[in-house]
Amino acid sequence: MQTAKNRIIAASSRDFKVNKLLFIITNLVLFINFIMQMSMRKFITYYSESVTNSYTGYGLAQAGSVAIALCAVFTVFTLFHELYSKPHADLVYSLPSSAKERFFSKLLTLLKLHILPVIFWNIIQFIAIFFTTDITLYMVSRYSAVLMFTELATSLFVILAVLLCMICCGRLAEMIYTAVIITACEAALPACIYYSTISPFTVQYPYDIENFVTYCPAWSAFPAHLMEFGYSTKVLFLLVGSTLFSALLITLLYFLYKKRDGKDTGKPFVFSAYREIILILAVVTVTTYVLSDTSNLILLPALLLGYLLVRILSSNSKLTIIRFVKWVGIFAVYMVIIFGVNILAYFCNGFTGKIDEAKLTEYNHVWALNTTTDDITASYISSHQNPQDKNTLTKDETMQIIDIYNSAFDSRKKSISDYIHHFKRTQNQVNIVSIIIRTYDTDDIYNNDDIDYIDFDFNVSKAEADKVTEKLKALSFIAPEQIHEQKSYNY
Repeated sequence: MQTAKNRIIAASSRDFKVNKLLFIITNLVLFINFIMQMSMRKFITYYSESVTNSYTGYGLAQAGSVAIALCAVFTVFTLFHELYSKPHADLVYSLPSSAKERFFSKLLTLLKLHILPVIFWNIIQFIAIFFTTDITLYMVSRYSAVLMFTELATSLFVILAVLLCMICCGRLAEMIYTAVIITACEAALPACIYYSTISPFTVQYPYDIENFVTYCPAWSAFPAHLMEFGYSTKVLFLLVGSTLFSALLITLLYFLYKKRDGKDTGKPFVFSAYREIILILAVVTVTTYVLSDTSNLILLPALLLGYLLVRILSSNSKLTIIRFVKWVGIFAVYMVIIFGVNILAYFCNGFTGKIDEAKLTEYNHVWALNTTTDDITASYISSHQNPQDKNTLTKDETMQIIDIYNSAFDSRKKSISDYIHHFKRTQNQVNIVSIIIRTYDTDDIYNNDDIDYIDFDFNVSKAEADKVTEKLKALSFIAPEQIHEQKSYNY
């Protein structure tokens, strides 16, 4: 009698033979991608160990990754066809095989049809690059590893998203549009939240958060975007982590898969909670995107229409006025929560607090710029016309300037009307005070390490903007001639 392991291997072998065409197509796409990537080897030969990492072909790499990921999508739909095809479901679920055997035999087939060919062609590419260029083994290895894990991370994330949607839905239409929603929203949501809730209201530059948002595409359908930053070790580790994380989640989908049976095929949504998650994800992503750029306000009515269509088309009950009003009410609750969090972020300075001395050193380069409605701009740069011939300010001196700006920040009167005004686009000059502080490890700002810097600006009254300028002039370590005031003109 065969063990479960042997039955999984045997079933996988049968599926592989049946789907040889997919194997051929995938390898053909990988071969074309290999030829295209090899055409870029002229860029690689410019690099040496002393040159900063750079990768000019990330656009082509992203196109190749997308093409390879599409092969993965077709493979998943073919292998798990019983999840959306009633005739196939009746046949598969009538066979004497457990959910565990079915699921893992298909994953093993997916490994043979898609994952192993991706690894194989990247090994071939590594060998070809190594023997056709004169760069070091270390750089070739890192370059090739980033390319390979970019393709693997893309494919596995797409497989995860598509397979999740196929397990949680019983109809092909729902599988397709929910997979698109998950893929798009997962990639866009971190940036939408950052640019709608944190960045507009913060008074200190949140580098840690921005770096997180910048590198979020590592776990998405678009990790090739990271190759814009070069093929560094950091990018490689992120891609490896993304690949392993997606592989783990794909394996854990078994616990959802085993809850399905043949009766679920044909239903819009197998799990009602999944529909709610998809709707919440779409509503949050689109709304925060609109809050980050109010010129796209027209998207909110479109969002409501799409939300109601999903509700109507996936409902198993007859549409009534009461049910329709209930759906609109739920949508309104979602919007109230999102706008409530955004208003709270406004009153809490983007949840980042005031600037303080934690990031400062004894060597700080300060650039202050104050602009008022009468087109007067006052600027101070610590490295220009300094009577002590100093390029940087000490921690104590810098904190005196920060205290001036924190005081100006406290002078602002926050209100709902001011919050609403924040979203209004205007061409009129406003009263703005801004400051940039770069911190270094030595006094020589041209030959040292840039540790971190603070960069923020905010609107105040004209009187407060003038007060900030006067307070700067009054500081003992700033000479009057260091404050440059000039009239701005519009041409």
